Amino acid sequence: MEIQEQVERLVQAACSFQGISLTARETSREKYRLEESEGENILRLFIDGQIGVFAGKMTNKVASINPAISYQIGIVTSFIRTHFLICDFILNGDLVEAIVLIRKQLESLARLQELDSTPWQNLIGKVPNIKNILRGTSGRIYGNLSEVAHFSTPRVAKLLHVIEDGELLGPSLFPQYSKESGACFDMNCFVAIYYIAWLVEKLPSWYPDYDNIEDRLLLGKIILLAEKQGVICNYE
Repeated sequence: MEIQEQVERLVQAACSFQGISLTARETSREKYRLEESEGENILRLFIDGQIGVFAGKMTNKVASINPAISYQIGIVTSFIRTHFLICDFILNGDLVEAIVLIRKQLESLARLQELDSTPWQNLIGKVPNIKNILRGTSGRIYGNLSEVAHFSTPRVAKLLHVIEDGELLGPSLFPQYSKESGACFDMNCFVAIYYIAWLVEKLPSWYPDYDNIEDRLLLGKIILLAEKQGVICNYE
């Protein structure tokens, strides 16, 4: 087979797979929205909206910069970008990918808090200490996230949605909505609320003209919504 023919065959195979994947993801998004409760929808919109507000604030110049603040700003920016990727992954049925990124968010949050109390030079090259932010039974969330990130047990494959086709039984190559999407949503909300709580208190030191009263009140509403949906009590 000539190189040109090989290229055409491979491109066609890749495009075909991607086309089916895109269709599957759109079907998953439609199913997710049908299954999502009103309370879950409101909580998702509140969290996404609050993080969107922070994104707008972060486009302004910080009054005074030092290496520690610069480090934190980079992490904050990455957290915002990753949050919306996770939301898309959950809606699309890409749960393994979403959970891997939630683990990254949790580690980023740990590093943000470490930078508040530890010289930044002492943290370079070291893995963030999750125990600094999660205590008691809530610490199990990191174990669950790590299990998926490392694919350390066979049960992780269930997140890929197991399908049965005659004698064939195994994980689907294409994303689909599943009941595990709700648990993934809860974990993402839990970590995002911790992040919002940290940033609401941090922004006044970066932007002296910023009054965080309104955002603190909104955070209170988000926490109440999360408690009502069982998000907080699931991990506290």
